Amino acid sequence: MTEPLLPSQSSRPSVPPRAGARLAAGPRAADTTDTKDAGEGSAEGGVAFVFQGGGSLAAAQIGMLRALTEAGVVPDLVVGASAGALNAVAYASDPTAVGIERVADIWASLRRKDVAPLSLRGLVGGLVGRQDGLTSSTGLRHLLESGLVVPRLEQTIIPAHVVTTDLETGCPVVLSSGDAVEALLATSAYPGVFPPVTVGSRRLIDGGVSADTPVRQAESLGATTTYVLPSVGPTVGGATPELVPRGAFALALRAVNQILGNAARADMSVARGTVYLLPTPSTATVNPFDFRGTRTLIAAGYRLTRAWLRDPVPVPALSPAPSPAQRRPPLAAPAPGLA
Repeated sequence: MTEPLLPSQSSRPSVPPRAGARLAAGPRAADTTDTKDAGEGSAEGGVAFVFQGGGSLAAAQIGMLRALTEAGVVPDLVVGASAGALNAVAYASDPTAVGIERVADIWASLRRKDVAPLSLRGLVGGLVGRQDGLTSSTGLRHLLESGLVVPRLEQTIIPAHVVTTDLETGCPVVLSSGDAVEALLATSAYPGVFPPVTVGSRRLIDGGVSADTPVRQAESLGATTTYVLPSVGPTVGGATPELVPRGAFALALRAVNQILGNAARADMSVARGTVYLLPTPSTATVNPFDFRGTRTLIAAGYRLTRAWLRDPVPVPALSPAPSPAQRRPPLAAPAPGLA
């Protein structure tokens, strides 16, 4: 069997705990969160795993992690937004095969009512403006506090960074230390569904609003080679074509995914370093709160990534834009005999 051709490897020969790190367990500590606006950099390392948001569709990233780990690809840092941030911090808390399988089991057991329980009172309160979300984040908080992640971001074995969005400015804000649960609740605060989360003096919402695929943030943190673990397609090259959904709600979600996908491709194409985009599984599921297909997504993410690792190709760099003079069309066609 041909050995897989792997992209640039992490500078970490293994994954020893960093100072202050420990596996996920125990009570949460008080919050002294370190926040960075997008672009505020620190030199953490060369290889980053970037986790795209996508609700239940982010389950595929666990299969991708399983394949990458088997191939010996280990990052220097992880960066995630929205549901991708949950995977990023859970993986960074225990970046072993055992840790990945534990997260896979949790994904497989999830149902919408576990993370977004709906009630008539909550729906009415949200619709008439009495509260900032249609449901409470209590269920998601209980899941995170069950030991899925370490109490504080600086305790992860691999440095982890959570991308959120400042509700006032709409700009991305990167959380790199402090209370891990609060950071993950903030980046998961899907507008209109979950209420914003206050961290320090800022009200924060879903990181996918400002940076659903935070490649730029990873590079500002020191990444020179980035692996993007996506949750929504299409993949560059059309390896797994998206299934076209039916119904108004499904089509609306599909359109949102296309908007986010176009923004992600634009960010990846102007990255300074090398970017590898893993293949996205095709799925009939378009509802980010539908968890019935998580086992299938995990298996597909694993299978596609194993095949992709045999001959990985980086995302093409964006061609230089033409000058204004090159783009400007002639005002009129030349008259006969004067051309």
